[in-house]
Amino acid sequence: MKAHIRNKVPKGKFATYHLTRALSLSEVKNIPCKTISCSPSSFGRISKKVKKYLADNRYVITIEKNKGKPLQTSPKKILEAIKLYRSGMSFRKIEKKLGIAKSTCHYLVRKAKKTKIKKGTVIITV
Repeated sequence: MKAHIRNKVPKGKFATYHLTRALSLSEVKNIPCKTISCSPSSFGRISKKVKKYLADNRYVITIEKNKGKPLQTSPKKILEAIKLYRSGMSFRKIEKKLGIAKSTCHYLVRKAKKTKIKKGTVIITV
């Protein structure tokens, strides 16, 4: 799993940390693993000093495009909504059963391949 870093490094064990903004050298030193990913624009804004530190300390940096806002619905509810819809249940009935808005249910079914999920203040890519 991957954690997205926006303001501070989230606690927990993640295989990769995704930078959503350029970090300072002191912030980079707080990242507990050696695998980092970021968007092309975020990588371009990282300072030369931080890039040198990352290269010298053998961090693995991957540049990837992972657009879109993360889902705030739990993965368990997402899978349940998709399963119920595929079994023939209407969006209104799913809304009442799971407590998710009808439009959200429709969106989840349509975008079932979404990979970013928000869990509290941490964004996780699955």
